[in-house]
Amino acid sequence: MNHILQTIDITTITLGRALTLMGCAIASALVIMLVYIFTHRRSGWRPSVMFTMLLLGPIVSIIVICIGSNIARAISIGGGLALIRFRNTVEDPRDIIYFYLSIASGMACGVGFIGFGAIALGLILAFIIIMSVIGLDRSGGRGKRLRILIPESLDYTDVFDPILKKYCKYYHLNRIKTTDYGTLLELDFRVVMKNKAEEKQFIDELRERNGNLNISLIQNMAEEL
Repeated sequence: MNHILQTIDITTITLGRALTLMGCAIASALVIMLVYIFTHRRSGWRPSVMFTMLLLGPIVSIIVICIGSNIARAISIGGGLALIRFRNTVEDPRDIIYFYLSIASGMACGVGFIGFGAIALGLILAFIIIMSVIGLDRSGGRGKRLRILIPESLDYTDVFDPILKKYCKYYHLNRIKTTDYGTLLELDFRVVMKNKAEEKQFIDELRERNGNLNISLIQNMAEEL
């Protein structure tokens, strides 16, 4: 245990050492991918995310092996990677954790920190699995996000207060913004329902006040903010 930070000698890369490092990176990526599938077994996992994290670690390890301790290589590769622009938005913030894990495991294998990388990765993945089993990654506060579209001509000051007081323990207007070229207003509330079973009736009464325009009640407010 006193030598977990001891690296494989990568000053002179041979074919065997390179394959060993890449093999460890691929094994780490496979473990991360399996944990990702397990933790998303209820909500469903996306093949594109799984494919990305499966290849991200080995690719990072190849880059690290190629750079080695050569500063000129690091600058040139960094300049090449800077030309790449990503425009994809991560839908679930939890997926970012798996991407960082893939990068970290690839870097650890690339520089030869195989022992430390395996221990650190195992501890983090075990913690993720425990949180998934007990449901901590899905639980949250009772607060929900309520979005109401109203005509621009409607005075929104107190029009929804009677309904909100009737069905909500707490409500607060967070934001007001125009939409559809200024013809509509979107009211963004944070609400805490008194009774979850009354949500349908709550939305129906709101529709009577906003002219039957769109209303959305987002169950997990934290993921949408």
